[in-house]
Amino acid sequence: MMRKKKSQLYLFLLAITFTLVVSACSGAPEIGEAPPQAVCSSIIDVKCVRCHYKTRICDALGTKSVRQWNKTIKFMIKQGAQLSVDERNKVIACLSSLSQGSDVVCK
Repeated sequence: MMRKKKSQLYLFLLAITFTLVVSACSGAPEIGEAPPQAVCSSIIDVKCVRCHYKTRICDALGTKSVRQWNKTIKFMIKQGAQLSVDERNKVIACLSSLSQGSDVVCK
């Protein structure tokens, strides 16, 4: 009887550990707070406007979550965008925090 309880406890702990590992690996990245608007404007001008008109970026503001921007930026990196991890996180934080029509991007 005691052996069965130990086995059940072991399986329970294994399941909890597995769940924690999977959830830690599958979520959106830790991006922190958005940097100041001047930093957002600068990094978007330098990194995003190389390939996109600002109107395209402006049209997407306020329509995507952090997770969706992360997916978009990952795709852009696969297409050749040169971003460090820090720059990627800043771009995601900026774009996901800006509201539709924000002057930071749309002017």
